[in-house]
Amino acid sequence: MRCFMCNEPLEEEDAVCMNCGADQRLYRRILRLSNSYYNAGLAKARVRDMTGAASCLLQSLKLNKRNIQARNLLGLVYYETGETVQALCEWVISTNYQPKKNIANAYLNEVQTNNTKLDLVDQTIKKFNQALLYCRQGSEDLAVIQLKKVLSMSPKLVKGHQLLALLYMKGEEYGKAKKELRRAQMIDTNNTLTLNYMKEIISVEKMRPGGGKRGSDGISYQSGNELIIQPNGSYRDNSPLYTVLNIFIGLVVGVALMWFLVLPARTQAIKSELNDTTVELGDQIAARTATIDTLEQQVESLQAQLEEAQQSTEDQESGVQMYDLLLQAQEQSGQGDNVQARETLSQVNQTLLSDRGRALYNEIAAAVNEEAFQELFRTGTAAFDDGDYETAVSDLSQILEVDESYEDGEALYTYARALQESGDTDAAVQAYERVTELFAGSGYATEAQRYLDDLQQETE
Repeated sequence: MRCFMCNEPLEEEDAVCMNCGADQRLYRRILRLSNSYYNAGLAKARVRDMTGAASCLLQSLKLNKRNIQARNLLGLVYYETGETVQALCEWVISTNYQPKKNIANAYLNEVQTNNTKLDLVDQTIKKFNQALLYCRQGSEDLAVIQLKKVLSMSPKLVKGHQLLALLYMKGEEYGKAKKELRRAQMIDTNNTLTLNYMKEIISVEKMRPGGGKRGSDGISYQSGNELIIQPNGSYRDNSPLYTVLNIFIGLVVGVALMWFLVLPARTQAIKSELNDTTVELGDQIAARTATIDTLEQQVESLQAQLEEAQQSTEDQESGVQMYDLLLQAQEQSGQGDNVQARETLSQVNQTLLSDRGRALYNEIAAAVNEEAFQELFRTGTAAFDDGDYETAVSDLSQILEVDESYEDGEALYTYARALQESGDTDAAVQAYERVTELFAGSGYATEAQRYLDDLQQETE
């Protein structure tokens, strides 16, 4: 035991703390009273009086919130009545007060490490809240269905049994209500709400016509200390009639036994034989299916090999064709037709060439482009001077696709002028803007800006 003021250890006989001087007598009485309530709660829990046990344990914790045994037992009581969340709360508080050597740690690990159980608790709470919402909305049928789902997941939820019984009572299904209340009593024997509902059902049944009374099955009279009950009516000996009746009843019973005992056994044997045949046929079908699958896989493998061989052949043929184009471009360049040689090179797919082939391609392309660009620039500017703007645009665009700065901007500027003269104003504006960006400060940029201003004024 420790002092409630300074937390210093105390001896059992100390009435006053030797460290701070605080009087410990009242504190000791409070602790003993808390333990008494714990013992009372434990006794009630052993006889399944969960409501009484929870009341005593809560009183014990009011007197001593650090009573770990009382708090752990309260968590068990809540858990037993289906209140898993409240049980977890009590066990968490308990472990905070006493982190080590506390059985609440085992309780928490058992619940929290089981994801299925945690998900079940979450679903139970959601469905129970949904059932309450249905009750508030007046949808009793939906609430009953929802509560049945809740109780199938958490059969010990006392609140669920009580609410379901209340719904049955509202629908005047008192037999079902009593069944649910008995289930609740098996979990919590002295729950006040359960007892009140049961009392209400009994009072309603007594108020019904003939309620609380049993029909008289006979005449009773007292003979000394014994109660003799004589059945109503008298026994009549109708031997022939009863003999025939008994024979008929025997025949009916025999037919019933045949129907319910012999025929089901025979039917079961036929079903078993049919199942064996079905299994055997299923095995045969499975074996043949496996053979078919194996053959299909072999066909697919051979088809893939054939396609791969065909692709390899096509690649080889394409590679040969690419080398033919290279040779053709080289011949055209040697004949001085560099523009046509450049067009031929554009048809070459470099990915199909070897390293030496790509080196040859680059060598030919460099020589061809230089000669072709000179020829295209000469023919493009000449066409512009002659007023053939479409030819000028076509020739100069081939140069600009590769090198926009060709001839220090003259090619781009002439291209823009040809576009403007051919009537393609939007493309001309873009080309003029490109001149002003790439060759700022040059004469071409100045002229391009002037034409841009003129075009903008025309559009305004």
